[in-house]
Amino acid sequence: MSSGRGIASKTGVPVEDLVLDRVAGGWGDMADFSIARETLLHQADVAAAGGRRQVAENFRRAAELVGVPDDMILRIYDALRPFRATPSELATLAAQLRLQFHAPECARWVEEAAEVYASRGLLRTVESAGP
Repeated sequence: MSSGRGIASKTGVPVEDLVLDRVAGGWGDMADFSIARETLLHQADVAAAGGRRQVAENFRRAAELVGVPDDMILRIYDALRPFRATPSELATLAAQLRLQFHAPECARWVEEAAEVYASRGLLRTVESAGP
């Protein structure tokens, strides 16, 4: 991160290099516009220092998700919709987050969602037809 403020994309491009004229000329790809894990962790620290614990937790989970492929994020999103997943399916997604993608806070969040969904009857049962 060599830019003045140290803010760079996931691929290391300084934020001041992410300008419309360059993009219009064919420079870069989507990965160059993805936020860096370190930037999100810095934002978490700022939020925590300002007494915004929940915002800080959100930034930390977002930092974990930087390394998770988009298709996995979409699978998790879909599974967390009411009646879309069984308890074991959510447990499998949480395990993948924890073990394969090293995202323990996101895994804990999915596990917590599974508990809440179970208590409210929002999980799909094996017998029910899934969409």
